[in-house]
Amino acid sequence: MKFSIVKQDLQTKIQYLYNIVPSKNTMPILTNYLIEADSQNNLLKFTATDLEITVVVEFEASIVESGKTAVSARNLNEIINSLPDSVIQFRQEEDTLKIHCERSKFSLLCAESNQFPLIPQKNLDKVIEINAAMFKKMIDNTHFAVSTEINRPIFTGIYWKMNTDSQLMVATDGKKIAEFQIRNNINIQEPVEQIIPTKGLLFLDKVISEDTPIVNVLIESNRVMFSYSNYTIFTHIIEGRFPDYTKAIPVNNTNILTINKNALKEAVKRVSLLASEDTFKVKFELADNQLVISSAKREEGEAVEKMEDYTYNGNNLTIAFNYRYLISILNVIESENLEIKMGKSNEPALFFNTDLDESYSARFLLMPLRLV
Repeated sequence: MKFSIVKQDLQTKIQYLYNIVPSKNTMPILTNYLIEADSQNNLLKFTATDLEITVVVEFEASIVESGKTAVSARNLNEIINSLPDSVIQFRQEEDTLKIHCERSKFSLLCAESNQFPLIPQKNLDKVIEINAAMFKKMIDNTHFAVSTEINRPIFTGIYWKMNTDSQLMVATDGKKIAEFQIRNNINIQEPVEQIIPTKGLLFLDKVISEDTPIVNVLIESNRVMFSYSNYTIFTHIIEGRFPDYTKAIPVNNTNILTINKNALKEAVKRVSLLASEDTFKVKFELADNQLVISSAKREEGEAVEKMEDYTYNGNNLTIAFNYRYLISILNVIESENLEIKMGKSNEPALFFNTDLDESYSARFLLMPLRLV
């Protein structure tokens, strides 16, 4: 194998690929990139996998000799990032990959490429075309609510449902729910619903750009393939039934607060400086035409901030939230102001954008904390 490529071209194409390499070394071969060079088509292919998610990126390079090898992803990334902005030459000699760029030379030991897991075949025959920008928006508005508890695998993924006239994404960790729905026409015969691992969706989210407006999707019995620009992403489907989260969404929240998103976020950040490190609790008190946000940390002190420029319709109410979860919701609110619909102090609160868009809708639920 022998090829050369400009550093920036290589760096741009593989900059997110290392996110797929597993952090825990269960199989040594998985810490490698599989590199394949095709001199006939002048195509270079890099593959990374953790067995659940496989990402293949293909792009042009100046290839003199075809070949295949596997090398340490971490070492290769660090070497490429450290090299000057120039042409990098790669040459495989037996079990070593030689890397040469201007006055720098490296030799990386190769792993057995035949030990690398089998890569699924790319198939574009029966793909569904979906709008890339709106798909990215769905991921952006839901992934933050995914659970990190591996003992509840269903909650570690994002529920994705496609109908002929809409798409829905939902994520929850039991403390918060993020729901995002798009109204658009999709060429499918019947509704499709799956739970997709977040890791593969976040990779796709990073590479989506205005240059390529369509994502091609192929849904199979146990996996989903996304084909986008230079990238092909194969991800396993999380087995199981996503819970009926709609049962947790209140319908009688009549205490409605409308407030500037950034003003609220900055106030919560300030007050959270003295929030308990056990509960991350900040308290909202709505009474006597006042909104007061406060926190207290035992043996250290308390923080209090009175808010201005808001609208509140409802009863006197005291309610507390985990400020980290609250800020994660405020970060995805798109409108200048947001609307918070609350019931009693022990009931879930709902968060909405105040600027409505006919093509999509979003709502977010946050469970309150105990006041005592």
